[in-house]
Amino acid sequence: DMTFYLGEDVSPSVEGVKVGLVNIAAFLAQSMKETIKYDACDENNWDVIEGTYPLSNACGQLEQSYQDYTCPPGSEHMQCTVDPNMEQKATTQANWYGAP
Repeated sequence: DMTFYLGEDVSPSVEGVKVGLVNIAAFLAQSMKETIKYDACDENNWDVIEGTYPLSNACGQLEQSYQDYTCPPGSEHMQCTVDPNMEQKATTQANWYGAP
């Protein structure tokens, strides 16, 4: 099951809501830890194509196409539409091998 549990949507499941809040806090903490440690705010660019790390890897690496990902049945309401006008707003300052 590849879902992110956010708690129950029905009262009086206070424990479910608490677990959901803890999950959100843990996710944000891990993201922040990696942002600080690696000075990166997005996925690392690992897929070398013709000796370089192309910007197109942001659309999918290792033969994946991120824009073609879909949510499993029953979770379609959480699926985002593709924004063909999306632009890159930042780059990393990471200095390890393979950093963009």
